[in-house]
Amino acid sequence: MSGQDDKINWLHSEVQRWLREGIVDASQARSISGLYPLPQTKTSRPWALMVFSGIGAVIVGLGVILLFSYNWDQMSKFAKLSVVFGSLILAHLIGIMLFVRSERFRGIGESLCLLGTMLFGAGIWLIAQIYHIEEHYPNAFLLWGIGAFLMAWTMPSIIQAILASVLFAIWAGAESMEFSSSVPYVFAFLLLMLPIAYAKRSRTLLIVLLISFVFSTIFVVASYKEGMLVFPVLLGIFSVCTVAGLIHQKFKYELFASCYSFLGLAGYFIVMYLLAFPCILEEVVKIRNFFDVGILFYWFVPSVIAVAGWIYIAGQVLKKNTFEFYSPDLFLMPLMAIFLYYYYFSITKYFQWPASAVFNLVFLAHSVMLMGRGCLNVRLIPVIIGSLFIIALMIARFTDFIDNLAVRGLIFVVIGILIFGQGFFYIHSKKKKALRES
Repeated sequence: MSGQDDKINWLHSEVQRWLREGIVDASQARSISGLYPLPQTKTSRPWALMVFSGIGAVIVGLGVILLFSYNWDQMSKFAKLSVVFGSLILAHLIGIMLFVRSERFRGIGESLCLLGTMLFGAGIWLIAQIYHIEEHYPNAFLLWGIGAFLMAWTMPSIIQAILASVLFAIWAGAESMEFSSSVPYVFAFLLLMLPIAYAKRSRTLLIVLLISFVFSTIFVVASYKEGMLVFPVLLGIFSVCTVAGLIHQKFKYELFASCYSFLGLAGYFIVMYLLAFPCILEEVVKIRNFFDVGILFYWFVPSVIAVAGWIYIAGQVLKKNTFEFYSPDLFLMPLMAIFLYYYYFSITKYFQWPASAVFNLVFLAHSVMLMGRGCLNVRLIPVIIGSLFIIALMIARFTDFIDNLAVRGLIFVVIGILIFGQGFFYIHSKKKKALRES
C-alpha cells in the first residue's frame, strides 16, 4: 500500500503542475484528483516507547515493593500507609497529567499509570499485612483486576486492559485450584473489555482477552462438579472462535479475523487430538448430572452458537462469498459437537473405540486437507503443519497397535507414502505457479 500511496501523491503533484502550465483547467484538475483521493495520514502510536516504558514501570514497581519490604518491620503504621497511598496517588497523578497533556507524553503517562496500578495491587497485600487481615486471598486479585479494569475504561488504555485480563484469569485460577470454587462472572469482566480492543484496534489486547477467556473457562468448568466437561465446552468455544473469524471478514474486520481464526483452529485441533485417545473420551462420556443447569449451560450454549454461526457461513458460501481462512472441512467442527451429544446418549458409548475412531478419522481428514490446500496454493506452512499433525496421530496410535506388528507396519507405510507423495505434489504445483506467473 505504501507504494500505491506514493504513486497517488506523485499524481496529485503532477496535476498541480499541469494546472499551473495550463495543460488542464481547474475543473479537470478537480476531476482527476477526485478519482484518486489522497491517502489518509495515519497517526501511529509510539509502541516501542510504550512497551519499554511499560516493562520499566512494572520492574520499577517490583523494585519499590522490595525496597519497602526490606525496611517494612521498622516502619510505623502511619509511615507504611503514607508510603502505600502516597506512591499510589503520585504515580497516577503524574501519569494522568502527562497522558492528557499531549500526544508526545501519552505513552510515558500511560506507563506511569500502569506503575500506579501495580502499586495499587501491592497496596492491597501490604494493607492486609499491616492490619493482619485474614481474608480470602483470591479476592485481592479480583480487586486489583477491577482497579486495572476501571483505569482501562477511564483512560482508555490497552496496557491497563491487558493487565486486567491477566489478573481476572489468575483470580479464576486461584478460586478453582485452591478452593474448588467456580466464578462464572469472570466472563462478564473479560467481555466488557472487548469494546476497548475494537475501539483502539488492538490485536494484542484481543489475543490476550481470548486467551484469558479460554483459561478462565478451563478453571471455571474444571471446578464445576465435572472436570472432564472442559473438553466438550472447549470444543464448542473454539468452533465459535473459528466462525467468528470468518464472520469478521464478512463485516470488514479483517484486522481481528486472524486472531479469532488462529486461536479457534489451534485450540480445536488440540482438543480433537486429545479426544482421539480412548481413555480421555471414556472419561468425557462418563459425565454425570448431565441435566444439571450449570452443565447444560456450559456444554449446550457454545455448541448452539457454533452451529448457528456455521449455518450462517454455509449460506454465505452458497452465495459464492469467499473467506480467507475458509476450508470445506471446517464444517466438521459443529458436526463433532453434535456427534459428541449423540454419543453421550447412545449405547455405543460403552464401546470406546467406535467414537474414538471417528475423532481419529476427522483429525486425519483435517490434516490431509491442510496438506492438500498447502500444495495447491503453494504455501509451505500448511503443508508442514498437516504433516506434523499426521505424524503426531501416528505416534499416538503407535501404542494402540503395539501387539500387532502388521497393523503398525502398515500404518507407517501408508503415512510415509502420503508424506513422500505430497513432496512431489508441492513441487509440481510450485512449477505450475512459476509458469503461470512468467
